Amino acid sequence: MTLPLTEHILYTQDQLHIEACSIESIAAKTTTPFYCYSKAQLLSNIHHCQAAFKPHGMDIHYAMKANSNLSILRLIADQGLGVDLVSSGELLRAQAAGIPEKSMIFSGVGKTTVELTLAINAGVGQFNVESVEELELLATLATQHARSINAALRVNPDVAVDTHKNITTGRKGNKFGITIEQALSLYQCYADHPWIKLSGLAMHIGSQIQSVTPYRQAIEKLMALATKLEEAGFSINSLDLGGGFGVDYGDGANLDLVSVAQEIARSTANFRGRIIVEPGRSLVANAGVLVSRISYIKEAQPNPFLILDAAMNDLMRAALYQASHPIVPTNTDNDSAIRHYDIVGPICESTDTFARSYPLSKSLKAGELVAFLCTGAYGSVMSSTYNSRSILPELLVSGTETQIIRKEITQAQLIEYEL
Repeated sequence: MTLPLTEHILYTQDQLHIEACSIESIAAKTTTPFYCYSKAQLLSNIHHCQAAFKPHGMDIHYAMKANSNLSILRLIADQGLGVDLVSSGELLRAQAAGIPEKSMIFSGVGKTTVELTLAINAGVGQFNVESVEELELLATLATQHARSINAALRVNPDVAVDTHKNITTGRKGNKFGITIEQALSLYQCYADHPWIKLSGLAMHIGSQIQSVTPYRQAIEKLMALATKLEEAGFSINSLDLGGGFGVDYGDGANLDLVSVAQEIARSTANFRGRIIVEPGRSLVANAGVLVSRISYIKEAQPNPFLILDAAMNDLMRAALYQASHPIVPTNTDNDSAIRHYDIVGPICESTDTFARSYPLSKSLKAGELVAFLCTGAYGSVMSSTYNSRSILPELLVSGTETQIIRKEITQAQLIEYEL
């Protein structure tokens, strides 16, 4: 495994730093475990993304399910990005972060009446419709509220992607989107609707994708459908191509954004409307770390257990997707021979296991710190209070300054909500 360190999260004189702050100095001022993000790395990722897609005239909407902390969203808003959201809670967060409603796209397979009503009245820029039934409800609500709606049909292109089965979203049998065959009849049905303007197509084929090939295959199907609809007399003004661009979690593999932008440009060369992409993970993953303290080193066979104060409720990806994150010591000045550990948390589940037979220094001791790299995406947002554990604090580093951007939510505070 190679370490996906960055220009802003790296070792300096044997100490792991986020920008100009050592992890150990940050940990001395807060409780562990905690999430910590680099502002400079986030901005660098955004600028790299803009440099890839903007020359082709493509619009970037951040998929905020990856990390919806308000401070992160405000930085994204400051850079002029729109957002893709999948719940009314994300809509409220986007509004609180100052993102214009016209720059919001509302996706998601299970939008409720309450959520759609909130989004309609807010003036959300585009609704990505996932089913015949959702479009019927959206039309009813738009009529009741006398509000014009811009909508795109999310199509399931039935394209295979080489990723974990739990994060594929564009295959037959997935719950997302409508079939290509349904699209023409829906456009015909709503052609004269006074409040619904169907003028776009959307897709999202999965997450953590490492090749441009499935994008090419899916876009070819979407372009063929767009041509068919236009030949039938309908105007297709936008193609929302989703995201899912893979990042390096230590295996050296990732999807280069310049390459995928070039492939999209080639595949849509004959389309004259708006092209939208929705990166999430690729903007925030390597900008964050999860810092944890070693509670015990428990001798066992075949490997000793490295028992941390972080657990699966804090970082779900290993238990949910069998995902792996590089785990590194924050101090390497006493590194010695390597020993292999089973790295686990304190929760009463065998799935509370981050890694098996993982190589780390033989000199590690209880009380020392380790960091999980690339946890800026699908880390804190997926956390829970299982085993009645607290919700972790989140911190943001900018140069020499460290700011708490979400306080720890303790069980004592949560108990106050229970009657």
